[in-house]
Amino acid sequence: MSLRSIVVGLVAAFVTAETLGACNQPAPSPRGWQVVEHLRTSDLAGPVTLGGRWAFVPNMSEGTVTQIDRASGKTVATIDVADPQTLRTQGCAPDSVHAYYSGSWGWRACDTPYAIAWDGSELLALDDGSRQLVRVDPARHRVTARITLPGTGWAIAADKTTAWISGWDDDSLYAVDLQSGYVTATVRGLDQGPSTLAIGFGSVWVVCARGVGRLDRIAPSSLQVVNRYPIEWWSNAVAASDAIYVRGTNGGDISRVDPTTGAIVWSQPGPGFLGRFGIDQMSITNDGIWLSGPSTARIDEQTGKIADRVLVPSMTVAAAGNELWVVELDGSVAELRRT
Repeated sequence: MSLRSIVVGLVAAFVTAETLGACNQPAPSPRGWQVVEHLRTSDLAGPVTLGGRWAFVPNMSEGTVTQIDRASGKTVATIDVADPQTLRTQGCAPDSVHAYYSGSWGWRACDTPYAIAWDGSELLALDDGSRQLVRVDPARHRVTARITLPGTGWAIAADKTTAWISGWDDDSLYAVDLQSGYVTATVRGLDQGPSTLAIGFGSVWVVCARGVGRLDRIAPSSLQVVNRYPIEWWSNAVAASDAIYVRGTNGGDISRVDPTTGAIVWSQPGPGFLGRFGIDQMSITNDGIWLSGPSTARIDEQTGKIADRVLVPSMTVAAAGNELWVVELDGSVAELRRT
């Protein structure tokens, strides 16, 4: 059974829910979106990361990252960051496609690079076969450094000084000083299953997806977990803007969290989630939060209601200004621009 056939089956399950709820949803926005570029990067494209003048696509079955010029939509380079065979030699997953059920996060066991992020000037990637954080110079399209991590990483969030990596297996958070190139701290004792993370309100926010579901708040100054807030079990993604937003119930809803009290201000149905569990992104722009799904949707930050839909099914979406970058159901990458 191929990944594509699994995803297509999931589409059918969500289409009915979308149709039943259509009477409560707004009509498509009069502002249209047009596909301006369509690229095939690999059989398993991961979430697109926008950084500087480029868009980066992790080719998660090939150990490479495709670098795309955002203005032209053309591929600039394909950069080797990891060797997929390393994970397979380590027995990352059984050969049988039946080893994991369709909703299992275990489907990601052989992914490499596992995740990528932008620190403001360089690309960062996770090579879990070697347990390394890889730094890439986008101007030279080459790896410039490899930083050994204490454990297996899941996701990266970075600013200009520090990269934070969630450690799924050992319930930890790793801090990497980007100037020195060393791991400066390992924050232990997080709730079960640290996965996606975000930086905001002077803190690092980590979705802990296993067990009962927690949003852990870490203070960079003390390197301590200072708060734990209840969230949906198997929450997929977190983002920070004027509040903290969490996509929960395996992508089925979205909640606004008050960063001061941890209280859920509102929780609303999302557009539905497609793709492999454990891979998701919420992309925040000036006019709302973009979510992938059977239709790619923009959520109003104040109400959580769907304010706009682009009738392009997507597994992930990245947005900035008049750009939308989506990974489509066949694994291809499309760039859309507002018309």
